[in-house]
Amino acid sequence: MKLICETCTINRAVSGGKRVFLKTILAIGKGSERKADETKIMLITTSNKTGTKYAVLGNIDKIFTRFLEEGKATISFRVPEHDVQIKSDKIQLTAFLKVLKLVLTGGRPGNDGDGKMLSTTATFVQPVALRLPCLTVDSKKASMLGSTNVLSTRCVIKHRKDYPSKGFSRLLVSLQISDIKLCRLDTQIMLLPQLRSLNLSNNCLQQLPRKFGQLRLTDLDLSNNNLQDSADGWQWLLEPNIQTSLQTLNISSNGLSFLPINLIYARSLVTLVADNNLIRKIPFALWKMLRLRELSLATNHITSIPETLRRMRLQRLDLSANELFEKEATVPDLRLPESATKIGQPSSLFELAARLVIQRKIPYWLPGIVPFTIVETLHRTPLCGCGQPCFESRVYERAKVISLNCKHIILNANHQLYADCVFCSQKCSRKV
Repeated sequence: MKLICETCTINRAVSGGKRVFLKTILAIGKGSERKADETKIMLITTSNKTGTKYAVLGNIDKIFTRFLEEGKATISFRVPEHDVQIKSDKIQLTAFLKVLKLVLTGGRPGNDGDGKMLSTTATFVQPVALRLPCLTVDSKKASMLGSTNVLSTRCVIKHRKDYPSKGFSRLLVSLQISDIKLCRLDTQIMLLPQLRSLNLSNNCLQQLPRKFGQLRLTDLDLSNNNLQDSADGWQWLLEPNIQTSLQTLNISSNGLSFLPINLIYARSLVTLVADNNLIRKIPFALWKMLRLRELSLATNHITSIPETLRRMRLQRLDLSANELFEKEATVPDLRLPESATKIGQPSSLFELAARLVIQRKIPYWLPGIVPFTIVETLHRTPLCGCGQPCFESRVYERAKVISLNCKHIILNANHQLYADCVFCSQKCSRKV
């Protein structure tokens, strides 16, 4: 049984000293190949790769589990007089302590008392049915502790041969898998609780599973892949973990024809890079990303920007190598013909519900208060210049050149910022 954790060893015979937690492999098994050899606990750190062995039977005074729900426990040994404090995943730590309990009780169920301390004063009998691995490493047979790579926090894979055959370290904080023509996300990646930075650039990924959004990533690089425009490929952005943690996202060179609308749910995103795609239009709802400070859309086919970008506080906007020059007075692909306008026609049920939410000032951004379909309608509905949401009854036109609240704007020499405006009524459209 092996546990990847952090430990702090306290010598009770020596007073004082700093209490520092170190990344550790904690394992329980036989001390050697001999059948009669007793069970031991081995503690391996990056500074002590040979490991420290502690006898188990008759050598453990107490096991403190008061804070087990927080993934914490303490094992108090008699010889040497060490207290080993453990911090780990709650489920894995519980499983490790269950194995230890079976060793101490000879495979018989024991009593945990009040759940705060596991008593070890019972008669110790070596279990017969419990088969434990050997902790000794020799030239003929490598044990489960043969490699300390499981303690590493950073991993870079740029060739197929570098891919770990025994899985990734559960302590990984940074992972890069590039240039290996990866077509499907390895499910092992979604089991890395400490992962914060992930680079999957220069592969052949077409979409990511929704469970991918359960990771708490801060930096994600998906550039130079084959990500699809379909909404199903971006469902992972609807998971709460990724919404609150993701700060930097790179989706350049994916052949995207539009920015995925689910990006607006990444409310912690600070930097978004989507260069070298086929994007023509920017969603009106992009202004919902209130924390976004850097937006790069260079080398696309953008002809104009939504007027709602005025509401954003961008520090850097890159629109170079686009098509931001005046062709016509209006935007043909956005103007609705008179026969298609729905002004004066009955509103849809979703529109009526969304209008009521706004009138009553219901905090729809809080989860569980308003049905998700209504929340989506409100998020994706553009705003008129008067501040009112524009539902199905709206008029599109191109406004004059606008200025944004942005410190650094990168444009080509012959380009100007023309904005696509949406109006809730013809009355508001006449004010432009």
